[in-house]
Amino acid sequence: MAERRIRIVAVLASVLIILFTGVMVSANNKNIKPKEDEIVTQAEVTDELLILVNYKYAMPEDYELNLVDIENNKQIDSRAAEPLKNMLDDCRKAGYDPYIRSAYRDVETQTALYNKKVKEYKNSGLSQKEAENKASQWVAYPGKSEHNLGLALDIVDKNYQTLNESQEKRPTQKWLMENSWKYGFILRYPTDKKSITHINYEPWHYRYVGKANAKMIHDSGLCLEEYLNKE
Repeated sequence: MAERRIRIVAVLASVLIILFTGVMVSANNKNIKPKEDEIVTQAEVTDELLILVNYKYAMPEDYELNLVDIENNKQIDSRAAEPLKNMLDDCRKAGYDPYIRSAYRDVETQTALYNKKVKEYKNSGLSQKEAENKASQWVAYPGKSEHNLGLALDIVDKNYQTLNESQEKRPTQKWLMENSWKYGFILRYPTDKKSITHINYEPWHYRYVGKANAKMIHDSGLCLEEYLNKE
């Protein structure tokens, strides 16, 4: 009987040790948090709204556009249309006057804009190469512009439509810069990210990435290249 009691006690002790270990592992796992770089890249390969088009990455040749008409005779990707309408409606309800200056552009239009900017710089005395380099900081090379995707648009204050840094001082633009992320849009080319985006500061260019991504990008202070870990 004594030996039997000893065996029962030993079995019970083993069971208690296993249960205790399981509880501790579970508790520890709840405290494990993903690293920050894992958080910001989690949507990279699954979210089509995060497609990266910039000086390095051109539009995929098989990219399919699904455009819808929006105000001011412009077009945008259908996924961004309703969020855009809600954002502009709320901006106007707040007493401001947003105006869509440009949205989707086909490659032909982008080519014309790019060539025009190159010509302007050449006329100022720059070489062809210098002019192309300067132009690309303001007008993306055809096929490498977010406007070609239909996911980007330029929004200005209707009472001040000049595309320069003074745009950020306009009340309408201040509202958009502060609130656009709530609707799924990000200010694509922030003032302190030029070395990464290779585009000058544009306080009017907004890119639709979806609400979840926009919130994470806004909260992190990253630009899209950093968010995707594709600097």
